[in-house]
Amino acid sequence: MMERATRLANLYDVYAMLLTERQREWMELHYFEDLSLAEIAEQFGVTRQAVHDNLRRAEEQLESYERVLHLLSARDRRVGLLHRLRALCEERTASPTPAQQERILQLVDELLREG
Repeated sequence: MMERATRLANLYDVYAMLLTERQREWMELHYFEDLSLAEIAEQFGVTRQAVHDNLRRAEEQLESYERVLHLLSARDRRVGLLHRLRALCEERTASPTPAQQERILQLVDELLREG
């Protein structure tokens, strides 16, 4: 459950602007402010089922955008490369070995290709 919530939060970070204003608002209320479906329904004068359906559609849309655009997975790859690069830099000595320099350049090249 926590992995799903984290994934939805990450997808939301990347693709929120592609959702409708209402979808964004309800997702923020439900997932980030922890309001129940009933609380959201009461606040907007709709049924709990309407809130549920709207949230499910929004979640499906976020997943659909990722299947097509791959922006979240690209971001995750870049972050992973940056972590590896940071670890290499932290291991550095006064004068890096040619192998260390080569590995750093390889990681930088990968990041540049990610664009």
